[in-house]
Parts: sequence; C-alpha cells; structure tokens
Amino acid sequence: MPATSQPRREKEPHVGIFWLLHGKLVIDSTPLSEAEPYGDHLTHPAGHDTVWRKFQKSGIVPADIEYEEPPRGRVIYNTKARRFTLLADKCILRDKSAVSKIKSAMGLPRNTEADTDIHYRCSVCIRGQSE
Repeated sequence: MPATSQPRREKEPHVGIFWLLHGKLVIDSTPLSEAEPYGDHLTHPAGHDTVWRKFQKSGIVPADIEYEEPPRGRVIYNTKARRFTLLADKCILRDKSAVSKIKSAMGLPRNTEADTDIHYRCSVCIRGQSE
C-alpha cells in the first residue's frame, strides 16, 4: 500500500461532542488520556447544552439557535471492546464527508464504529417522525 494512503497518526485520538451547523463542523473534544470514565466508556466531560451556551457567549454559534436544533453527536471510547464509537444524528451519518471530517479532526482510527442514538436527533429528523 502506498505511503500516501496511510492515515497520519500524529495526534492522540479524542472523544468529544460535535454539531454540523450550516455545513460546518463545530467540535469540542478531549484527548483520550484525559477523558472521563462513564461505565465501560471514556467520554468527554461536558454536555452539549453546556458547551453550546459557552460557544454562544463566545460567538462561535448563533445565539438564536438552541443546541438540539442542528444535527449533533458524540464520540465515546469503549474500554472493554477497545473501540471508538461515533454516535450521531442520521443527517450527519448520511453525509460521508462530514463523518470523515469528524474522524480526521478527532484523530480516530479506521475501525471507529458509527451509529445512531435517540439523544442525537436534530429538529428536522424529529419533525419527520410520527411519535
């Protein structure tokens, strides 16, 4: 395999939270070595709501949008399986370019699993569901 196709593993993998806002990724992450334990997982210590408010105050995200409106997700690490999982809204998972950018930005390995989670549904997906 040519050297150019090998992933660059210069930085430590991260766990964290993210949004896809107007086509751009907004990420808050923690190196795996500093992640918090949560059951059999290591995770980013901050929640979406807290980080969103911080980002609103600093002007990173609009003040008139609530944190659950844009598609969002989280990367966690399973300490037993020794594997990262990217949990995200379906709108993100369908966008292979966005998934690739998240994996790259967070230094995730190729074997990172991707899945949906009921916590990560944007307003478009929720409106489209009949509950």
